[in-house]
Amino acid sequence: MISNGFDEAPVDREFYFQWHITERCNRRCKHCYHSSYDSVGELSDELLLTVADRLTDALKAWDMRGAIGLTGGEPWLRRRIVFDILDRLASSNVVDRVDLMTNATLLTENDCALLAQHPILRRVQVSVEGASEASHDAIRGNGSFLETMQAIKRMKQNGLTVATMMTISRKNMSEILALLELLREQGVDAFTIDRFIPEGQGAQNRDWLLSSIDVRDCFQRVYRWAMENKKPRVLMYRPLFCLIDSKSPYVGAMCSVGVNALTILHDGSVYPCRRLPIVLGNVLKDSLHQIFYESVDLWKVRVPTNLKGRCSTCQFVPVCRGCRAMALAVTGDWLEEDPHCWLKENTQK
Repeated sequence: MISNGFDEAPVDREFYFQWHITERCNRRCKHCYHSSYDSVGELSDELLLTVADRLTDALKAWDMRGAIGLTGGEPWLRRRIVFDILDRLASSNVVDRVDLMTNATLLTENDCALLAQHPILRRVQVSVEGASEASHDAIRGNGSFLETMQAIKRMKQNGLTVATMMTISRKNMSEILALLELLREQGVDAFTIDRFIPEGQGAQNRDWLLSSIDVRDCFQRVYRWAMENKKPRVLMYRPLFCLIDSKSPYVGAMCSVGVNALTILHDGSVYPCRRLPIVLGNVLKDSLHQIFYESVDLWKVRVPTNLKGRCSTCQFVPVCRGCRAMALAVTGDWLEEDPHCWLKENTQK
């Protein structure tokens, strides 16, 4: 794998905020982690800019560099404020990069051109669930595959760096390699996979959940492809990936909960992770220092001996720790072992 000029800062120097500026969306994907699209309590444009200031003030106080994932719902339903947010974050001088996570179907040619000119925008991430209309549309709705492919073409023609996310489940696990080949043909710059978590809309499709062996096989296929191809660059910064290659700095990452990340919701509520619905506070009412450093819940997960099952004794805890959101969705206990871990026996430290 090669650098694309947008490598992340070291984990002890960078803090990541995933910021959902709306719950509204023009799609109704069957695996979505949203339980509602009403966006009750959605903040005004003015308050969104206040949130931007709260995030950058915290970064300055912590002497950290910032990375922001700007998303929704569909963030382009609030198009006007997105550009103002980008400008505000850029002027802070503490945010190094912003990724826009969108289905991109609402982005016009002009939007793409303007985004491509913004110095703080690293890339636009869209989701693609398969290499064909049938596989993708079965998850994201009729006509969505062609719209997404057209959006990718439009973004690339206007000079944007494009990343794609595939959420793997029993519905599409066989399409990974075919999709990678398609994305290479389309000039996509980066690719990553994430595991389907049965929550929100996805809770109705628990039978889509992969087995641990399925996950291992999918990760191995992605890893082998990445070792043989330079583009799209395959990003493997996910828990459990370290079990594929524990020596590579490009493979695997610790679950970021309680480490260097927070999620901000449409109403200012703060979660440890978007898929881990534990309310830690509200960015407009509570200090981020208090939310992150004084949370009893976050201190629970920071202590390895509080983890349960195989995770409690695993040698890979410092570089993995399992997915806490997956543990909660499957077992009901976010401190339980990651149910997708394929290690057959406890690995003693």
